[in-house]
Amino acid sequence: MARRRAATVAEQFAAIEHARGDHPALRSADVADGHWLTFAEVAELARAATALLAEHAAAFGDRIVLALPNSVILRILERGVLGAGMVRVALSPRLHAREIAAIAVDCDARIVCCTAESRDAVAEALAEAGSAATLIVAGDQPATGTMSPASLRAYSPASAISQRAPLPGDIAMLMYSSGTTGRPKAAVVTHRTWVAQTNRALEYLPPLGSDDVVLAVAPMTHFGGSIGLDGAVCGAATLTMARFEPHTVLEAIREFGVTVLPLVPIMLERLARAAVESGTSTTGLRVVPYGGSPIGREALALAHSVFPGSLVQFYGLAEALAPLTVLTPRDHSSAADRLGSAGRVCRGVELRVAADDELIVRADTVMPGYWNRPELTSAVLSEGWFRTGDRGRIDQDGYVHLLGRSTDTIITGGFNVHPAEVERVLAELGEIREVAVVGLPHPVWGEGVTAAVVLEPAAGALSSQELLGRITAACAQQIAGYKKPVAVHIVAALPRNPAGKIDRAALRDLLSHREKD
Repeated sequence: MARRRAATVAEQFAAIEHARGDHPALRSADVADGHWLTFAEVAELARAATALLAEHAAAFGDRIVLALPNSVILRILERGVLGAGMVRVALSPRLHAREIAAIAVDCDARIVCCTAESRDAVAEALAEAGSAATLIVAGDQPATGTMSPASLRAYSPASAISQRAPLPGDIAMLMYSSGTTGRPKAAVVTHRTWVAQTNRALEYLPPLGSDDVVLAVAPMTHFGGSIGLDGAVCGAATLTMARFEPHTVLEAIREFGVTVLPLVPIMLERLARAAVESGTSTTGLRVVPYGGSPIGREALALAHSVFPGSLVQFYGLAEALAPLTVLTPRDHSSAADRLGSAGRVCRGVELRVAADDELIVRADTVMPGYWNRPELTSAVLSEGWFRTGDRGRIDQDGYVHLLGRSTDTIITGGFNVHPAEVERVLAELGEIREVAVVGLPHPVWGEGVTAAVVLEPAAGALSSQELLGRITAACAQQIAGYKKPVAVHIVAALPRNPAGKIDRAALRDLLSHREKD
């Protein structure tokens, strides 16, 4: 009799632990004397983590914030949280402590896990924000007061913990991004949605199994994290790496026999250039999935020359999980115009071009809605169709070409930034009367956060460089580093439309001409 297919993330984990319990599952590339944990050992440590969270009053359905870098402890916590029916709220550790606290308040988090380095700042921010969340420090290296694999191995629960298995419709994750007002918003991901994402992604990847090693160097809170989990449920081992440095990644590929390497486009381009410059072979790689932001044709052609037959591009969003479209290895080797596309629509996905060239999508990986934001949900979801905010066209061969954003969101280095959250910080500076932030093409990050400001008369002859220094210092106190402007332009007035609103398209044109001059 055929085995029933897993319907929840917890069932996916349980199935692979039963089938491959003694196989290598998880290791950190950042720990010099590290060793591989088996799937059975990861499961045992995850149960200990769940018990420890329960001792801090965490229960089924509670939101657990994981503001941690790529690490073994992050993957163990994810396994424990998802298996126990708690809700994973994974955040980039690059977020400012105040941003982490704002999200903890928004989702009414029970627990926030952070690094030892960020503990004091996060604790202060949580108190200022009025969050009642318990703060837990976590890391891969043993240390007093830190949850680590070693401390979990030695941990003995005070009492037996009873767990209720999550159902397909239960919430598995909240995926946060910037809201249009600067207030964070979270797409709800159910167990059913995530399993559908996994199944669709695996359909377009070569068969993965216990002979594969996935290097998780793209942020696990980003696109790369999903592929890491996809590989794990197939029995592939996961090697975590907290920081991306091209030559270190190339060395890890050789040393650990990496076969699967999920990346965001900026990483893909930098790694390809490093491989060419160093003459390093990458022949052991079987598949390099990438996505999350645009990539130029020249950069993609270079990557294809370094990773021939291995590249797979996925397109998706937090609200409609990748892959919605796929550019296959064969597509990368064919007509040059296809390299400028996002590939063809995946099986089981409906994608259309609606008014103003906006792409709308209907699929089993579309979110049921935003967390506690019914007004936002109704604005983007109708009869199962989700408004992506991306403009595009579909050519005669069925390839989807992205033409830009119909919203103001800036995508820099694979991270989403909404102008409002940056403008709020800049507006607090006494020298600035008016400010608007837009994204302009950037040779490294895809788009660069760029500010246009109207100065107060009292600011006098303040130069753009002097102002940029003050802006950078102000941003460092409130928002993540990747959100700070890379350039600032002083203007006499901001362009506005007949309704009196800032005309961002006109502003982008104005600033683009300035930068060319």
